[in-house]
Amino acid sequence: MKAVYVSYDGALDPLGASQVIPYLLGLARWGVRICLLSFEKPDLWGRRPARRMLQEQLADHNISWRPLRYHKWPRLPATLWDLFRGRRAVRAAVRETGARLVHCRGDVAMAMARLAGLDPGVRLLYDVRGFFADERVEAGSWRRDGVLDRAVRQAETANLTRADGLVTLTGAAWADLRERRGSDLPHAVIPTCVDVSHFRPRAETEPAAFGLVYCGSLGSQYLAREMVDFARVATEVIPGRVLFLSREGDQARGAGASPDWAEVRSAAPNEVAGWLRQGRALFYFYRPGHSKRACYPTKLAEALACGLPAVCNRGLSDIDELLTSERVGVLVEDLTPEAYRGAARLLARLLEDPDTPRRCRRVAEERLGVEHGIRAYHDLYRELLSRDPAR
Repeated sequence: MKAVYVSYDGALDPLGASQVIPYLLGLARWGVRICLLSFEKPDLWGRRPARRMLQEQLADHNISWRPLRYHKWPRLPATLWDLFRGRRAVRAAVRETGARLVHCRGDVAMAMARLAGLDPGVRLLYDVRGFFADERVEAGSWRRDGVLDRAVRQAETANLTRADGLVTLTGAAWADLRERRGSDLPHAVIPTCVDVSHFRPRAETEPAAFGLVYCGSLGSQYLAREMVDFARVATEVIPGRVLFLSREGDQARGAGASPDWAEVRSAAPNEVAGWLRQGRALFYFYRPGHSKRACYPTKLAEALACGLPAVCNRGLSDIDELLTSERVGVLVEDLTPEAYRGAARLLARLLEDPDTPRRCRRVAEERLGVEHGIRAYHDLYRELLSRDPAR
């Protein structure tokens, strides 16, 4: 099998390192010949040792890499320019490699492939990473039914209509998209997965340095102030300091995370597992909204693989079911001090159970390990290509 993989996230980005490269390496081991098109941030591209290391790693797996420069500003013209360049790059990559499958990670990548003028026999796999327009509206980035909102939703609809196959992070997202499309098509639900050999529990004899840990972005999709309020209340029940591990630590400090009970720091992607292992439980609150039906945060899989149960607010579709049915977490029913205390008490009981870390690890291995995702992608590739009469 030959495939062109298109990602508007850079392969050198932290997200690319954790959510693109491991899948590609695994698919290459399964015999897929891959050409990777990615859009690289200039500052990360300038770090030569990391760039050379990735180039060598991809070459060792016979993955050809065609990096393009990512443009950020002015935002809309820059994205349109990248879309134009990506369209041409996709067309050239398909022509030169003979690939019959284009794997499009996200909406911009799918639009590039959709507009590339490819032969109808080339299958387009639409890998949906979230409901982007809903996310922007819920975060207050733009107004619902405004010009930009309508344009983005039209693009999402066109992407869905053109797709030959679909990947979603959650079953709830797949149900929504199937209804919007009005017909079925080859698909797979593949939650955010992690390398469970890298994210692993601490030794039973090793004490935890922190009670609660938050890791990742503190941007508009998260409720920073509410998370800080919860963490402070939870320290009354869960002993230990609270760790906020984020490159946006100023937001945690601005929301009230003070040195007397919290530690705020950033970490390189390869250091995250080590910091998670020093905690007893993960916590995070998403901003509520319809877009969360499509969310599956990487931090959850990472924490479970490290043996940490999770606390989050209710409303994340598949995750609500996972945490409660597998007994690997607690749902906060309301954003009030009383609800925070109730959730903290439930978490304390969970942490008293000596089997909780093993249960979290088992769920990660069976449902959220990267090998699970690789197999699912490979099976979907085969299904799509078996439907291609030009194969």
